[in-house]
Amino acid sequence: MRYLGILIWSFAISATIGYVLLSMAGEAFKLTPVLASTVIFTVIVTIVGDGIITKHDTNETVE
Repeated sequence: MRYLGILIWSFAISATIGYVLLSMAGEAFKLTPVLASTVIFTVIVTIVGDGIITKHDTNETVE
């Protein structure tokens, strides 16, 4: 479920950025670059979230 959320947010952010940038350039909206950036963004966020960022030590007490 976590990966589905990442995929949905990646698509929403990529579509927004793609629309704004293509609109500023005076071009028609194209879905192919949006889908490519969605896949790239999803892979990067998944690697960073699961691999680089680790959980804190479970022995620590939070007050």
